[in-house]
Amino acid sequence: MNDIGPAGRSLLDIEKQAALLLAASNADGIDRLAIDGFSSNTRAEVHYDRLLDFGQPLDDGLRAIIDAIRGRYSTRLGAALRHATSRLAGEPGGRRAIVVVTDGAPSDIDVHDARYLIEDARQSVMQARDAGVRVACLAVDRAADAGLRRI
Repeated sequence: MNDIGPAGRSLLDIEKQAALLLAASNADGIDRLAIDGFSSNTRAEVHYDRLLDFGQPLDDGLRAIIDAIRGRYSTRLGAALRHATSRLAGEPGGRRAIVVVTDGAPSDIDVHDARYLIEDARQSVMQARDAGVRVACLAVDRAADAGLRRI
């Protein structure tokens, strides 16, 4: 995630830019919006970070915090989606949606079959749907297409 690509930017930098653009597009506060980040280091250690909370304005301080984030560990996408879905359960009614900005490659050091984490993420999307939450994805890596379509 932190490696600089051919365009001179890392995948994480592109993901952060997409999240900030989404937040900036809601500057009038028409929709309730939050930005979260996550990483994992096996199933026993999933880090889920609230960066911009619902109703919180996106100011220069928060932009700096989001800009300073560096990738670490792995990407257990299914666990992160479950956290996000449970977070939405406590929010007021209306439309509920999760937009995932990702490189599209669920992974973790304790899983050696990539299909397992793809199926886990797929299951978490179905659980979100059952809870009344829509899930959409913005992939920043062209190679992610097959796995994301399955999810």
